Amino acid sequence: MLFSRALPGRFSLSPLRLTLFGITLLEEMLSGIPTIGLPLLRHQVPMNYTQIGLLFTLGAAMSMVLEPVSNVLSDLGRTKKIWVIGGLLVLSGSFVLAGFAHSFAVILLAFALLYPSNDIALGAAQSSLIDENPHRSTRTMLRLAFIGNLGDFLTPLTVTIIALLALGWASLCWLAAAIWLVVTLAVCLLRFPQVERVEGRRSRLGLLLEGFVAALRNPFLLGWVVIATLPVMLDEVYRSFVSLYLQDVLHLADDVVESLITFESASGFAGLVFCELLLALGLSVRQVLAGSALVALGGMTALLLTRSLWLAGLLLCVVGASSISWFPLARAQIYERLPGRSGTGRALLSLGTPFSVVLPSIVGLIAGRLGIIAGVGFLELAPLGILLLLLLQRAESQATQG
Repeated sequence: MLFSRALPGRFSLSPLRLTLFGITLLEEMLSGIPTIGLPLLRHQVPMNYTQIGLLFTLGAAMSMVLEPVSNVLSDLGRTKKIWVIGGLLVLSGSFVLAGFAHSFAVILLAFALLYPSNDIALGAAQSSLIDENPHRSTRTMLRLAFIGNLGDFLTPLTVTIIALLALGWASLCWLAAAIWLVVTLAVCLLRFPQVERVEGRRSRLGLLLEGFVAALRNPFLLGWVVIATLPVMLDEVYRSFVSLYLQDVLHLADDVVESLITFESASGFAGLVFCELLLALGLSVRQVLAGSALVALGGMTALLLTRSLWLAGLLLCVVGASSISWFPLARAQIYERLPGRSGTGRALLSLGTPFSVVLPSIVGLIAGRLGIIAGVGFLELAPLGILLLLLLQRAESQATQG
């Protein structure tokens, strides 16, 4: 009974939701092609290390600039279907261009198109899922987090298949282009949710910009943006530096470290299911966030104090399971406070992108100057920050009611 309350409708996925969720899963599996296939690319387009760095820097910079703009503009229309289709078409074309590239200029152009088109298509697809049922945004975001975690597990399988097929760079790109083109054709056949707009297009743009500026001036909403940004500290950055900690401090072998990190990632599935059960029992989002932040903080601290292999593995799983729900829960709160403006919500969330870009350098600098324990310990600011912001929001809410 409890599981049916926590996971309703799990057997009633519409073709639209199935396709949009599938886009998220495919993106997780295929987005690593530019990095996985880098050795193959160098056989086709000889490059030095500086040029390789420029490829990824330009792609990330283009995405950082274009995605927030597209997110806001996507709220102009009644449906985001055209943004999904447009993003997927450019993404497919970018892979075709990358496959034909034999000069650095052409591959640079391909990467400059590939990264933003990937993010725009994914963002529009996920926003459409929110628009379909805004009142279930929390459940939708938890589903997306589950699929994203599943994609992380399937990515190594993708790498293995690529290695077994012995594909060259061009074949690899054309395969990705074909997959996205098929998805695009499927999307064209689907009916997307529509958001009612009563204003003219010109007045909608003005209201949209005014609404975005008003959201930027809303401390309560910005608080949720910060809460949604802090989980990046316990994602790939945490796994990377914890791996170094396990090697350098606990002196564990490489295969043991990889196994522990795999178990930590797998614990996220249990964490998401447990989160839904807590919500089904009647706990509020704030209660779930606060409780999981306390558990994660305790687990991270204990991990730095233990020298036991088995206890370290258990604590890693505790941290992974307790922190995985932070991002979807916080994002859902933003979407619920911006009904019909999921694109604007995504644009607000992109404000945290610069922090995620500089975070690895910050942690690396701390670890280099003060040691790996200090570097990993610095990441404990994530659960501490979430707890502090939740307390501030509660105090502000009580003051307003008083």
